[in-house]
Amino acid sequence: MKVVVQRSAIRMWLLAIGGIPILVISVDVLTNRRITNWLREIVFNPNDTQIYEPRDVIWAWAMLLFSGFLVLWGLKELFVPTKVIEGREDGLAVRLRGPFVKPDVIPWGWVVGIEAGEILDEGDVLILLRIKLVTRGDLPEHPWGARWVETRVLGILAQDWSTPAARVADELSKYSVDAARHEASARTARIWNPS
Repeated sequence: MKVVVQRSAIRMWLLAIGGIPILVISVDVLTNRRITNWLREIVFNPNDTQIYEPRDVIWAWAMLLFSGFLVLWGLKELFVPTKVIEGREDGLAVRLRGPFVKPDVIPWGWVVGIEAGEILDEGDVLILLRIKLVTRGDLPEHPWGARWVETRVLGILAQDWSTPAARVADELSKYSVDAARHEASARTARIWNPS
């Protein structure tokens, strides 16, 4: 059994839907301008002609690229979600170096405790998964999607997870105990059967 944490499907769906109006407006500006002309007639006096300038087309292309990225990324995360955290036999796999880099694996021997927590950030309360470590090892100084809450306590932002951080902490704690038992029994078996 593995413990896998993914982003919330509802949030990814809302992200994809949120990009659609921007996509529609940008396509309208770049093509026949029906929607934007209708809006312009409502906002401005028809006698005051508003013309489109080259910067409007540049902004429309920028909005098209941004909204296209939002929609595609939201749909990709909806149908093929990225594993944010994965409890494996060899350790805890966490993406700390960015979205397109293999996850860092924190060996279970480094993990002292896993718990849910909160942190105050510029007036906002953020939900974290706190991982207490024996050593930082070669983990990044400025992790992506996480932060060092204390010298050897890694706080992973859990705002957009499909599973609450408290439940993830419990499941990962139980899994780490099972992994340690399995590793200990494997060592004992190697001692008695050194083949």
